[in-house]
Amino acid sequence: MDAMRYNLLKRPEDPHRMVRFRERLQDIPWANNESPGALDQLFRAVDELAEAEVYYYHRRRNTRAWISGVARTIALATGSIGLLIPLLAGAGLAWPAGPFRAELGYVFLAISAGALTANTLFGGTAGHVRFVTTQLKLEKLITASRIGWYDYLSNPGAADEASRRGFTLILDYATKLHDMVLAETGDWAGLTLAALEQFQKDAQNKGAGKTPP
Repeated sequence: MDAMRYNLLKRPEDPHRMVRFRERLQDIPWANNESPGALDQLFRAVDELAEAEVYYYHRRRNTRAWISGVARTIALATGSIGLLIPLLAGAGLAWPAGPFRAELGYVFLAISAGALTANTLFGGTAGHVRFVTTQLKLEKLITASRIGWYDYLSNPGAADEASRRGFTLILDYATKLHDMVLAETGDWAGLTLAALEQFQKDAQNKGAGKTPP
């Protein structure tokens, strides 16, 4: 419960989590007769780092889902209004302030396009999908690693062999965890930079009066 509370309150990218990890390692007894328990504590310390990443991506996916929902709602509402105004103006209808002006429809269409652009730039929809996918991958890794660890605990083998197997399992868990997070971070950075570059190109083309390809 203490680990869960720590993970919920601390951002997983906060360097303090590595300080806590070091403190956990310092508290582990490494006497020969306590090796099985020490390895189990080491596994739990690595497992806590993995849980922190799951909480992180869960929090980020909720934020991106909110951005996506707001941006798409604005785009749908203003886009629909932008399409309706020219039709209403053509039909000769008016509202209390006066007749509908067809050119006003372009304003609402521009707002709709801006909302969709903001969704892309801030990674609303794309970010939500990526963070959900990464969270599920991390949960799969955690589940498989925990099952593998308890399989090891059920039959560790001879003392020397048990220590080697235990360290190998834990190191493999930690390596896969960080490789997964590094790969996702790199992919997400590439996607964000690509969206920003495309936005800058579109802005330059519009400023020069060009139509983007």
